[in-house]
Amino acid sequence: MSCKPNYRLKGFYVSILKELHLNAVAGNILLIILCCFQSGEAQTISLEEFLSTVKQNHPFFEQESLSVNISVESQNRYLGDKDWIIESSPFISYENRTGLFNTTYDKLSQVQINGSLQKKFWQTGGRLSTSYSAAYADQEYRTLYSGNPSELFRQQLSLTYSHPLLRNKSGILDRLEYELAAHTIDFTEIRSLENQEDFLLNMGTSFLDWVFLEEQLNINEERLRLAEEQLASSRDKYDAHLIDKVDVLRQEDAQRIAKQNVVLSQSQVSAKRTELAVLSQSPELGELQPEHDVYSMVSLEEVEQTIGRLNDDSRVLTAFNVLVDQLTHKIYGLSNMTRPQLDLNLGTVLIEDDESYGKSFGGDNPSLFVGLQFTYPLGNHTSKADIRKSEIELLQLNAERKTVFLNLESSIRSILIQIREMEHVMALNLSQIESAKERTLEEIKVYEQGRGDMTFVIQSQDNEASSRLIYLQNAIAYHKFVLHYRALRDQLLQSE
Repeated sequence: MSCKPNYRLKGFYVSILKELHLNAVAGNILLIILCCFQSGEAQTISLEEFLSTVKQNHPFFEQESLSVNISVESQNRYLGDKDWIIESSPFISYENRTGLFNTTYDKLSQVQINGSLQKKFWQTGGRLSTSYSAAYADQEYRTLYSGNPSELFRQQLSLTYSHPLLRNKSGILDRLEYELAAHTIDFTEIRSLENQEDFLLNMGTSFLDWVFLEEQLNINEERLRLAEEQLASSRDKYDAHLIDKVDVLRQEDAQRIAKQNVVLSQSQVSAKRTELAVLSQSPELGELQPEHDVYSMVSLEEVEQTIGRLNDDSRVLTAFNVLVDQLTHKIYGLSNMTRPQLDLNLGTVLIEDDESYGKSFGGDNPSLFVGLQFTYPLGNHTSKADIRKSEIELLQLNAERKTVFLNLESSIRSILIQIREMEHVMALNLSQIESAKERTLEEIKVYEQGRGDMTFVIQSQDNEASSRLIYLQNAIAYHKFVLHYRALRDQLLQSE
């Protein structure tokens, strides 16, 4: 933010000096002093400062950044697929079969404690599983001797590992969803930045509307000052019997219309300033004036140079690149799913039982196994259909990217043409303003000589103010085009 003289009061000071009948030199000195005094009070804010304030304060930017965090956590949930899994199902049971004939025992009591650990290894695609169980059984047999002990303790430890040789080799399918989610994060971040860019474009446009309303108020106040001076002069001439009463009445109408325009402009400025203060969450904005050289020209690069860099610089096209990479990665994973499932299975089991709990610990009865498991759906229609679908989606995505590129190119070419043409229009506006000023001076001269009509003077003054307003409108439109161009080039979000 900066300070600059408040030129809106300049006309007021000039009128005071005229009423005091000060000479030109003294008047200029006093005017400089008053303007310098005002420069210490009138604070301003530029477009870049305003956009920076909006980025810092408006909750929309926090909202958009949180969308990226959501995507990150959505990816992290897939990490649970490689966590260690602990499982346990201990139990106690009791059976009484005293009244049954087809059983070898009357009563059976059992206690078992067990647990297992399982894990997937994403780098290899392998599965490891280990389990342990300790069991106790107490039986009451019907016959005096059954050949089995009445009490038995059993310990069992097993370890198995399955390794993929074709499908999911190197853990391709295990990691697929996690890796696809990484592309989603990149896309979400780009989309978030695009949303923020669009938001800043809207806020920048509102800022330029504020600039327009402030400048319009200046023009209307200047028109009112001229009308009041002309009215005072007309009344003096009427009192001196130099003009008719109708000239005074006409000037009074012109002064009232000018005052109405000032009041309307003041209300519009106040409303726009309040709106932007709320949106930027900056209450001090209500005490500031917008600072923007609205009548300046902006230097822009040639259109062919801009178009030539779109593929590398455009955020929208980068987003399509991310989607293409994601779909290509998905097709790679689906292609792996069409391969037969051939797994190498390895395992060992250690079992020991005894009537004594202490003697049930040991590994006197180990068993080992090695085997292959083969699975393949004949035809494999599901995986093949998924691949064909994804390949068609990839073709569609590439076509859509070309469409977006053409739309972006046409928008840039169109807006650059409008910017160039608006520069010519503004040059014509300046000529029109100069012409209107000369006409006003001539109409006043003719009227002062008694050869003209007050109506023509008023019309000429209104035409001059109208020319200045048209110039202002075109200047604001020009800078809105520039702002839109900067948004298309992803430059608004970069500004600080």
